Parts: sequence; structure tokens; C-alpha cells
Amino acid sequence: MGEVLLAAAATAAAGFIVWGSDPRRSTYGILLLPGISLAAGLAVWIILQFTPAVTSAAFSWLTWALPVLAGPAAAVAAALLTVSRRLPRDNAERARILKL
Repeated sequence: MGEVLLAAAATAAAGFIVWGSDPRRSTYGILLLPGISLAAGLAVWIILQFTPAVTSAAFSWLTWALPVLAGPAAAVAAALLTVSRRLPRDNAERARILKL
């Protein structure tokens, strides 16, 4: 139980760090990147719980290390994909509204 709490707290914190370090963070909400990071980290944790490799003592550290690495990676990928697709649409919508 402690592993899932550690994974959840660490991935959410890493998502907030990724959000805070992104200079284009004004184009999306504050909870988008931490939410994606948390979802990715917990998905990796759940997948690792069903693998037989983590039941051995030599690989038990994977259940807390891999989610903490996968969460921020997913948040960075989401930040790069979200801004590149959303920024032109937001600028077009802003120009349309200002013309009124």
C-alpha cells in the first residue's frame, strides 16, 4: 500500500513540476499535466503488479521506481503535443472574438 501512495504522490508532484517549468503553461489548465502524470504512473504501477518479475526481492524496487519515471515522461509528452495542437486554434478563436 505504501508503494502506491509513494507512486501517486511522486508522479503528481512531478506533474506539477513539469507544469511549472513549461513556459507555455497558460495554454492549458493547471491540473492537466499532473493528472496525466498521475494516470500514467498509476497505470504503470498496476501493470507492474500483475507481472511475475516484481514478486522477487531483486526486482521489487521496480514498483516504485518505474511509475515515478513514467509519469513525468508522459507529462512532458502531453505538454509538447497539447501546446502544438491547441495554440493555433486558440489564436484563431481569439482573433474571431476580437473582431466582434
